[in-house]
Amino acid sequence: MDDVMPVPVDTPLGTPEEFHQLLLELATDYAPRRFAICEEHGDRIDGRVFAWGMAFEDHAWLCADDSSLVGKFATAENAVRVLSRGGRRLHLSWIDAISAGYRTDSD
Repeated sequence: MDDVMPVPVDTPLGTPEEFHQLLLELATDYAPRRFAICEEHGDRIDGRVFAWGMAFEDHAWLCADDSSLVGKFATAENAVRVLSRGGRRLHLSWIDAISAGYRTDSD
């Protein structure tokens, strides 16, 4: 027989401060990476942020500032590929460092 006593489901995990720290670590480890898809006009004549996004381990969400575009893609790189098909000159720019929880194809 196992000598380990099961912990009751309703037993708090540490002090309030320790539990807050656990939640903070969880959120930090699995936070999505922010990115921007920037559009180039002409040959480096002008540019703008075309859309903002968040990349999770298994998908990426994207939205434009004016809400004209909202979408879910397999990856941030895939979003750039799909949205560039109309001839737009789009560039992926990572804003956040690599999350401890995962890496993307371009890391």
